[in-house]
Amino acid sequence: MNESSLAKKRRPFGHVVRCVAVVLYPLMLVGALSSVPARAETPSDDRGTSAIEAKMLSLLDAPLLFVKRHSYQGIHIYDTFYKWPPGGGGIYVLENPSAQRTQWTIRPVIDATTPGTLGDGVYTHPEISWDGKRLLFCYKNEPEGCTKIYEIGVDGKGLRTVSDPSALVSCNKGRAKGMHDLAPAYLPDGRIVFLSTRPAGLVPCNNTGVAILHVMNADGTDIHPISVNSENEFDPSIMPDGRVLFGRWEYVDKNALTMQALWSIHPDGSEETAVFANNMVLPEAVLDARPVPGCGLIAVTLAKHNAPPRGSIAMIDPNKGKNGKAALFNFEHHDQPDYDRGNSCEPYPLNRDTVIFSGRSRGDRNAIEMMDRRGNRIVVLSDPDICLHAPMLVKPRPLPRVVPQHVDRSKKTGAFLVMDVYEGLEGIERGEAKWLRVVEETSRISASPGTKNPFNQTFLVSASLSFSTKIYHGLTPVNDDGSVYFNAPSGRALYFQVLDEDKRLIQSMRTFIQAAPGTTRSCIGCHEKKSSATTMAHARSTNVPSGGPKDLVPESWGTGFMDYPSMIQPIWDKHCVSCHGGEEGFAGRLDLSGGWTKHFNISYENLVDRRESQLTAHLIAGIDTMNGTAHWSAPLKKPRSHGSGVAPLAEVIMSGHEGMIDGLNRAERDLIMAWIDSNGLYSGTWHYTKHGYGLPDWDALRGELSARMSQAGCSTCHGKFVGSDWFNLQSPESSRILRAPLKAGPDGRGVAICRNHKMDPRRQRTRLLVQGYAHAVKPLSDFAPQPMPPIEEGGRPHVTFASTDDPHYKALLAIIRRGRKRVLATPRIDMPGAVAVVGECRMFVPPELPRQTPQMRTYLDELGRAHVQWRRSADMIGLNVEIHRSDKKDFTPGQETLLTETLLGDCVDDDAPVGEQHYALILKSQTQRSRPIRASLTVPQPTPPPRPKSLSAQSAPGHVQLQWNDDSPTALRYHVYRAEAGTDQFKRLTTEPTLDLRYRDAQAAPRVEYAYAVRAISRRGIESPASEASKAAALPEIREPLFVAAFTKDADARLRSGSLAKGTLHAKSRVAGGTLDLSAGGHVTFAHRETFDLDRSLSIECWVNMTEAGQMPVVVSCGRWNEAGWFLQRFGSGWRWHVGGIDCDGGRPETGRWTHLVGTFDGQVTRLYQNGVLVAEKAGVAERRPWTGPLMIGQYSGGPGAPYQVHGELSNVRIFNCAVSPKDAAASFKTGSPRP
Repeated sequence: MNESSLAKKRRPFGHVVRCVAVVLYPLMLVGALSSVPARAETPSDDRGTSAIEAKMLSLLDAPLLFVKRHSYQGIHIYDTFYKWPPGGGGIYVLENPSAQRTQWTIRPVIDATTPGTLGDGVYTHPEISWDGKRLLFCYKNEPEGCTKIYEIGVDGKGLRTVSDPSALVSCNKGRAKGMHDLAPAYLPDGRIVFLSTRPAGLVPCNNTGVAILHVMNADGTDIHPISVNSENEFDPSIMPDGRVLFGRWEYVDKNALTMQALWSIHPDGSEETAVFANNMVLPEAVLDARPVPGCGLIAVTLAKHNAPPRGSIAMIDPNKGKNGKAALFNFEHHDQPDYDRGNSCEPYPLNRDTVIFSGRSRGDRNAIEMMDRRGNRIVVLSDPDICLHAPMLVKPRPLPRVVPQHVDRSKKTGAFLVMDVYEGLEGIERGEAKWLRVVEETSRISASPGTKNPFNQTFLVSASLSFSTKIYHGLTPVNDDGSVYFNAPSGRALYFQVLDEDKRLIQSMRTFIQAAPGTTRSCIGCHEKKSSATTMAHARSTNVPSGGPKDLVPESWGTGFMDYPSMIQPIWDKHCVSCHGGEEGFAGRLDLSGGWTKHFNISYENLVDRRESQLTAHLIAGIDTMNGTAHWSAPLKKPRSHGSGVAPLAEVIMSGHEGMIDGLNRAERDLIMAWIDSNGLYSGTWHYTKHGYGLPDWDALRGELSARMSQAGCSTCHGKFVGSDWFNLQSPESSRILRAPLKAGPDGRGVAICRNHKMDPRRQRTRLLVQGYAHAVKPLSDFAPQPMPPIEEGGRPHVTFASTDDPHYKALLAIIRRGRKRVLATPRIDMPGAVAVVGECRMFVPPELPRQTPQMRTYLDELGRAHVQWRRSADMIGLNVEIHRSDKKDFTPGQETLLTETLLGDCVDDDAPVGEQHYALILKSQTQRSRPIRASLTVPQPTPPPRPKSLSAQSAPGHVQLQWNDDSPTALRYHVYRAEAGTDQFKRLTTEPTLDLRYRDAQAAPRVEYAYAVRAISRRGIESPASEASKAAALPEIREPLFVAAFTKDADARLRSGSLAKGTLHAKSRVAGGTLDLSAGGHVTFAHRETFDLDRSLSIECWVNMTEAGQMPVVVSCGRWNEAGWFLQRFGSGWRWHVGGIDCDGGRPETGRWTHLVGTFDGQVTRLYQNGVLVAEKAGVAERRPWTGPLMIGQYSGGPGAPYQVHGELSNVRIFNCAVSPKDAAASFKTGSPRP
């Protein structure tokens, strides 16, 4: 290859080689040409380039309409309608684009200057009528406003509002504001297809509104959805045959990043069909689709998902395949057809060779450009102050075919006919397929309990497996010839699974379809080419099952939601936990107990563990759906390649596990298989509690356990690692961290499975995210399997705890018990005591009252609360249920007996009176009401909780430390009492009950012996009898500092014991001139010490000289705001001394001057002193959970970053385990000095 040919090879498409510019007042319209022939020489003179430009402009044979607006700069293609880019611009027409540029005339159709203007908002989505006389467009008038659809004449007259969703704003429970009607297009019958967020669905990974296809009459009446998608759709346009072409985002058991494909649908909502890229990773999104005139091609924008809706312009030839690059021609990247980056968008095809579009070939604003297949590219119009978008010609177009309507919207079901399920099931023998399961992927319309997105989910339902809750609607048998003909509920996003006789998965559809009401949708088989789908006329001449479509039948276990904690965990508890986490130990090192973890529970995390690769949840053969693994989750899967058909767990269940699970019945077995094939759901509903789905104490608890393990010598083998299945918050004594190193004995707790060798990190049992969450697509080679090493059975047994009396054992158990109490005080939805906030699924077709009347069950739970419960089958979901209560057996339900109205399957009656109570349940659906369903329950007299056990009072400097045990589920919090020794005059110390199993009495007089007692309090506020008393006296308080970092010579600190604490300098920090110099940034860290914790009095003293005010620089920190620990920072116009959730703010920082600061905490009051003067004081109950991270000086320990950086100098940082007095604070300032 010679140098010339190499240069040609490297020349990028779109390279500007020559420009011609003409400026026209007042719009400053710029015309420019760039020519990059892919297969020809670059023109050599102006005459050549002018000829190309003239030829291209001659294709603009009608006025050119375009929009002026600022381009969106958001990070998602699907939420642009929430943005405010800002406002400004309008819709304009270039009247004569084929004339000489000097003769061009441009007029506004509508903008801020035209008569009857809508204002200076954002104008988007113009679409011209088929006769070329009118246009639809969208307008948003303020940043958090709604988007409405309008119509206006191309001449600028006749403006009218077509749709306004503002009245539905209250239905939006997502994080962004407004309700939005978008992207309208004229249907050939005069109606309008458009996108809308009116159904109020929320994106599972972002909690913003879901805009899906709707249709309305030309006057804005009869608005109704024609899609059931639970994710967003894009850019509807009309194909010549009358179908609606649109982009569809969906991720049924697939990643959320790359699944924005091209689909078509009939205007009545029937016959939705994938057109292109539904199983491709790249391009990530196919947007702006428009049919190319006179041929079967489609012009599109190929775009990234996490970017503004811009990319590269391409054409698709659907006849060349629906999931391959061969069908793509990329105008901007000929040699990389699926390239999806760039700033081009909104192509309007003029013919198969040329498009006009919005692009950015130079500068930082989009312009109107033209481009052809040879690489010629010209700028038609541009504006230096605003972007130009959405070009289209104003002229009549051929009216597409009007598709006959087949949908009957008065019906509640549709039918499906599969001619032969074996078509497409490669390798599956005839006779293997026995059942077809119908599953619904639900769309949440209720709020989310938090703002954090663990596992990329705004409502956490799984460990990066499924994104939405699912409703199992039932089964239908597969006929001997492979045919299936059945009814299914309308208005739902449904998908199908083919099962064998053991209800194990053969194939899952992993894309959704709807049962258009009153219609029959037919197909030849599973994953056949859509072009080969059969018609009903053909079906009647072949093997259509006789007798019409069948109704679905319930599975052996029933129908409805699939909820792991309430449906699957009880099976493990009944059949498996005795060996796997119970009395017999941890067989196979597998714990199947239900102890709560940070987001899930122990058994769930172990079963969905990514044992060897992030790609697969090993034991259930689940498909990982994080963004990074898109190359794994996106493509079509072969039969029996995932789920229960190949899952190791399913194999164990089917084998009988060597006789260990003989009691497992068929319904339980089928339910396990069904759960596996949900792709590993945990939370089965959209219900939640106000406490969210995470345990806020989890990380601190792990840190405490890790520190205590180090003291016990466990870190020699285990390091600082603490697995999420090592401690059991549901049953603390069952914790592996206690039982594995405990000597085996008759009590059955010790299993002595520890060995005297280091743990192989590859054997960590719960690696949900082996390499962290990857938000961008990675090659599959990045997830190459890492075989898990076998268990090392050799080595000498290592018994750390000879008995349960070992002090380290007792300390670890106490930590776990305290953790249990804390998490039960703020329970998650899967925990005892949870008070549910009702979540809702979107339902376009309201459910009817069930044919089979449900039974009602009443019972008392372990906390003594009365429950009313009814079945949660699929036909009950979405029904409102009234619960009534009376002391009369045959009462007539009315307003005076109404307890609540709910969508739950369970009602907790906390206030049920003592005695026999009678309940009535009434089902409601629109105007329908069922007859009362009745049950009764005898509510016993409330009993006090058991008294706390093992109260211990320990003498300590300046305080008495109390600790006790309590395993009772009925005890919620505790009051602490004190009496002088020798008297029985106990007085309560706690103003509010504490939920901890520890208490620190900092008010005890030194050397005075006191007797202490503790009482438990139930949820109903009933106190237990007092615990046995324990006595102790406080020791004199130690006033000397326990930690002094003077920074005179080095970064180390001196401890009260005389030893040194190593200080580590970071970044450009240094010790110079007798101070810690942070003028160039950086900070110092020290290892955490228990004496820094808030379970005792604490004071911080330091000198600081800030040379820059900064944003919110943190001087000293050992915690995170509102979570744990403490810190001192400059905040706003003052200082903030934050202690365990208490913000004590005051003082006035002075930049460039040394300031002496003292922060104190005596257990009840926080105080802040500046230069010896009290500047802030605040009483309150501090959150005393320990902070296990490092102590930081000059940065924020809760998450270092630029906003928290101190610039300047620090010296004489001292920490005390007492509350420095006002006198001592003043004296320290007067006698102290920042420099030696």
